Amino acid sequence: MKNTVLILFYLLPLAACAQATDSLPEETTDTSGYYYEPSEEDYAAAERTPYSPPPLEPVATRKIEQNQWDEASGGLDYSKDVPKPPKEKQPRETPGYNPSFDWTSATQGLGSFLQALAILIAVAAIAYGIWRMLEAPRNKQIARDGAVITLDNLDDYLHETDLDRFLREALTQGNYPLALRLYYLQIIKNLSEKNAIRWSREKTNRDYLREMRGHPLSEAFREATRIYERVWYGNRPLSAEEFATLEPKMKGMLAGI
Repeated sequence: MKNTVLILFYLLPLAACAQATDSLPEETTDTSGYYYEPSEEDYAAAERTPYSPPPLEPVATRKIEQNQWDEASGGLDYSKDVPKPPKEKQPRETPGYNPSFDWTSATQGLGSFLQALAILIAVAAIAYGIWRMLEAPRNKQIARDGAVITLDNLDDYLHETDLDRFLREALTQGNYPLALRLYYLQIIKNLSEKNAIRWSREKTNRDYLREMRGHPLSEAFREATRIYERVWYGNRPLSAEEFATLEPKMKGMLAGI
């Protein structure tokens, strides 16, 4: 009997626990009310509706007396803790550099000056060239080697010289001995062009006389040579009347070549 009472004493609490467990509601696995995924319409509506934060409650201000502030701060001066504004950094000066000098204007001014100087030099050069052309003699001629042909070097550039121009000038000036010499040089030039003689700077009149032996104009050339040497090397003045008697003989020799 005693054992039966003990068994019932231990079984009654277990039966009470089992009944309480059966009375609990069953656990559900439905999570539809636990997580919600927003749709595209929700995002569009959120973008159209601007966010406005809730209004802040006004802050109440309280006036503090100067003596209360001095008592609370303990007499400390916080104005010394205010940082001083930084000093502006001064540009480092370079020796010989003047910041107030306008290099752009100076460069433009120098360019204008050089341009004007170049124009003046060009105008002066053109004017000098024109002046030299006007001052140059009309019978000035330049040989192939660049030498200027004058009365002193006619023998060296016989075939490059316009002897007629020199002859006209001599007749205009009344220089009749020079005119006879120019006639004789014209005879030498024409005979050389006709291959009657071979002209050379080193040859003399005697060389040309020997080459003319047997030529139909041999005697006429000898007479022209005699007249030329007598007047040119005789160093005597020649009047206009005497030149008028000698000139036809020189012209006749030229016409027969």
